[in-house]
Amino acid sequence: MSKASGQPLTNTLSSVVDLLVEQRIKLDALEHVLKETNPLAHELYLGTIENLRAQETAELKKVFTVRLKSKLSEG
Repeated sequence: MSKASGQPLTNTLSSVVDLLVEQRIKLDALEHVLKETNPLAHELYLGTIENLRAQETAELKKVFTVRLKSKLSEG
């Protein structure tokens, strides 16, 4: 890949990272407001986030296991 063809990809990736950072800052601010205004809802939110992370980890393990088994059976 030439330097010129990699530049748009780099710019796009940079834009995506910028948007992710911006969204994370907004979520952190909203979480702080939730914590101050409704501690019970904040605890529910934290529990939901923890469950989603556990689900994501389990799904990633499944995908990686399938890919690894596929690669091992090829070679």
